[in-house]
Order: sequence, then structure tokens, then C-alpha cells
Amino acid sequence: MKAALLNKRYRILETLGRGGFGETYLAEDTHMPSGRKCVIKQLKPVVEQPRIPLWMKERFQREAAILEELGEGHNQIPRLYAYFSEEDKFYLVQEWIEGQTLAEKWSSTGNLNAEQVIGILVELLPVLDYIHERRIIHRDIKPENIILRDRNLIPVLIDFGAVKEAMATVVSPKQSSAFSVSIGTPGYMPSEQAAGRPAYSSDLYSLGLTAIFLLSGKSPQDLEADPRTGEIIWQKHIPNLDPKLAAILDKAIRFHPRDRFSSAREMLAALESSSPVTKLTGVTMRVAPGNIPSQPGDVSQSGKHHTVVYDDPNTKQSNWFVKIFLFLFIATGLSIGAFAAGFSLLSNWWNSRPLPSPQVKIEQPNPIRINLPKINKPEESENPEELAELPEELDEEAENPEEEIDPEETNPESEIEVPEVVIDTPPTPKPVPQPELNVPIITTGTSESQLVSTLGKPTTQRKERTGTGNTLTYHNVGSNQVHLSYRSDSNGKIRQTDIALNQSVSLGAMQNTLADLLGGNAPAGVKEKLRRVYSRQTEFSFFKVGNLEGKVQRDAKDRVLISVWESGF
Repeated sequence: MKAALLNKRYRILETLGRGGFGETYLAEDTHMPSGRKCVIKQLKPVVEQPRIPLWMKERFQREAAILEELGEGHNQIPRLYAYFSEEDKFYLVQEWIEGQTLAEKWSSTGNLNAEQVIGILVELLPVLDYIHERRIIHRDIKPENIILRDRNLIPVLIDFGAVKEAMATVVSPKQSSAFSVSIGTPGYMPSEQAAGRPAYSSDLYSLGLTAIFLLSGKSPQDLEADPRTGEIIWQKHIPNLDPKLAAILDKAIRFHPRDRFSSAREMLAALESSSPVTKLTGVTMRVAPGNIPSQPGDVSQSGKHHTVVYDDPNTKQSNWFVKIFLFLFIATGLSIGAFAAGFSLLSNWWNSRPLPSPQVKIEQPNPIRINLPKINKPEESENPEELAELPEELDEEAENPEEEIDPEETNPESEIEVPEVVIDTPPTPKPVPQPELNVPIITTGTSESQLVSTLGKPTTQRKERTGTGNTLTYHNVGSNQVHLSYRSDSNGKIRQTDIALNQSVSLGAMQNTLADLLGGNAPAGVKEKLRRVYSRQTEFSFFKVGNLEGKVQRDAKDRVLISVWESGF
């Protein structure tokens, strides 16, 4: 590789890999003050023409736009920083994910246990659900294309096959037709994908074989297949595997797509309902963004959190000392508790024992005078005898404390005056008003012209990759810095609305916005899903109301993203 800067900006640091469609480099961005590191993928088209056709350049641009959208919407997909072409080669500049691939993880630690694998699956299935919802199939899921991010051990999905397919279209100058080379890795690629007809369940097939590799160390080429049915024989390589997990993986890798899970969401539900992850001591890894997590981010969308373990051999010895310390600590605590309980029983017995009757007669001293509150006397003491008997009545009440006094027999003129007590309480602080949404809500069915007349010229506008509509985006709208995105159909009608709200916007304002997007009514269950994302109990959740579908999630910038689209769009 030449020492010159790519695109007069990116300096190559090292080569990360080479493949049939180009090379991958680690580079630094010389235009950024920090010299930010990034990954550059060089893609060389497979063409049999002296010049790259214009339609291939346009397709590369469309596929790059899809990668940009995916990376912006989910933090488990690398962000796309830029794309460009030089000398008949195409380049993608993407976020560099610091961490180990699952292949590197297996090489350093050996086979993973069931809890670890379940944790990885539960984290990745929401990502697949997110991209499948956008009609994207990854097509190259394998241990080398899943990175455990160093800072939180969250798996990140890299190296999508859509751009590779654009580069793999073979066009011969002697033929008017074009065909594509199959995208995927042999063994991890199911038969329908090898035939050029991948389905959503093709990604689940590849993910299932990835899980089997992590559990057994056996790559797909090392596994036998039933010659009659084509089904892979793998369970004998993982003895004592939980039958429920085995059944789920077996269904994911069925030969025919109709026998597999119909969606990533269905596979996730099967994992969560039948094989809960056990909490173990070790490195904690969050799996599945709160109550799907879940960011789509945010399947959650019940996003439970589990704890999985990556055993570190360097810490095994120290774990014995921790266990011994905990044993001694608990034993000491039990001893102290037993002593305290015994002392308490002895004390209660001593205090409740019968006391001997006094043998000495104690003469009563003079009556004790008690300073009673002021008594309102009658204006004139017409009956002195009545007043003289008053102390005796008080003595009788003192001797019969349980005797109730009839309020009707009480002389109101002789009641005791109780002074009124006034307690100064500090004033209740007024709640600090939270910013409310101050941008107009545009619902589905609105025309593009009405949208533009209401919100003005969009920040960006681009054609859909299918050529049947547009995507219009508005950045930092209003004082709330709201991000808006609208997708239209070929007739210029808005079919999907996306609105990203900062955390500073109150939950009530977000729920009102959701209700407006749904035509003025949001069921309580849908509002609850929004609340769970808002309070970080889950990363994302799906809903359906009438002919509208939608999702709420956390995007890569920690905003709450609300999306509503017409069913079937």
C-alpha cells in the first residue's frame, strides 16, 4: 500500500485482512484533531469491462447510504463515516470497534459455556430483528464478523454483505445480462443463500452455527450431515447441553427455511422463555437491551439483562481466597447472630419473671399536686360546693382510666382550653418545568409538499434504494433539537415517520407525541412500552395499533426514537 493518504485524508496504519472483494485497513483520520482511528474497506468490483459502469457506482452509493442508516440507528452496528472511490476502487470508512471477534475469543479461551452463548444470542437477535425490519439481510454472519466491544463486551455485527453483492456483480462485454456471485462463507451459508435467494432465516441459520462453534469448537465443515435429509448432526459434540437450548439451535439450523424460526424475534422469545440465563460470578455482560431489550436496540422488545461469565484463568486462584473469606465472614455473622438471639431470650425471661410481693407497708405521702391547664370557671361561683368536689371527680377519673366520659354529661363551660399550635412548614417547591415538544407532528398519509410547506426545506433528501420514494430528514428542529425523518412512497405520500427526542423532553411530552403519531390515541400498553424505554428498562419495543405499526428505542446518540409506519410498508 502506498504511503500517500487515501482520499488525501486517511493514513493507513496496518492491514486487517484480505478477501476476494478487496482489503481492510486500520487507518487514522488526519482531518480530525484526535487523529481518530477508523476501518477502511477497499472493495474492488468484479467486472469484465475496461471501465466500471455508472450503474455500479450508483448502486454502491445506495448500499453505502443503507449502511449509514443502519449504523446511525443501532449502536451494535458500526457507523459509516464516509465513502469514496479512487482508481476504480471503492472505499468505505467505518467506525473502528475495539475488541475481540468471537473467533479470537474462542482461540484465547476455548469453548464457551451455555450461559455465555445464550447471552451473546440474546444480544445479537435484536440487532438482526432491527435490520430485518428494514428489509436487510446480513448474509455473512460468522464468528469473525462479530466483535465483543472491549468497554462493555456487547457484541457488534460487522461486515454486511449488501455492499459486497454490489461489487460482485459480474458483467461481461459480450453479454447483455449480469449475475452476482453468492455472498457468504461456505459452511455458515445455507443452501438457499448459496443459490442466490437468501431469506431472513438465512441469518438465523448462520447465527445458530456460530453458536454451535462457540460451544464445541467445531466449524460447519467439521460437522456431518444426514445424507437423506441434509440436516446437520452436531449434538454429539456437545454432551450435557441443556435440551431446551439444543432444541432452539437445532431449529435455527434446519435445512429448509420453512422449518426454522420465522423471525429473530421468535427465536429470541424461545430463548427467553425456555432457557433463562443464570447469574454467575465473573465478568458481567448485559444481554438484551431492559424488556424487549430493545435500540430495536432499542427485540428488547423485552430486553432482559443477564449476567454471563468469561472465565479468566488468571483470576481462578484469587477466587479461592474470596470464597474462603466469604465463608469465614458468614460463619462469624452466624455466630454473632446466635449469641444475640440467646442474649435476647435471656433478657426477656429476666424481665418477665414474677416479682415477690412487698413486705413493707409504704405510707402514702401527701397528695401530689399536678399543675393542670387553666380551667375556665363560671363567671360567678354560685355553687361553691360543686367546685369543691371537682378534685374528687378528677381523682375518680384517674382511678378509672378506662371509663368513658359521655360528652353530653360534660359541662362545656368547664372544658380545658388547649392552646392552638401553629407549625410553620416550608413552602412546597414548585416543580421545575421540563421542556415540551414544540415542533409540528406530521403523520403518515401527509403529502411531501405539505410536509415541506410545514417544516421547510429538509436538511437532507435522498431517493430510496428501490427508487420508489424519498427519505427527508430534518436535524435539530426547534429548541428541543428534535431529529425528524420521513419516508414517502412513489406517490409522494408519507408512509413512515421517525422522530428522535432528547432525554430532556419529558415522558408526558413523548407520550403525547406518540399519541399524535397514532392519530390522537395511544393505548395504555403502547405508552407503557415507551415508558420502559424512557426509563432505560429496555432498549426498544415494537407495537401495532390498527393499520399502523411502530417501535420505540434508544438510538446511538442515547435519544428516544419513535417510529410509526403503515402496515405493509
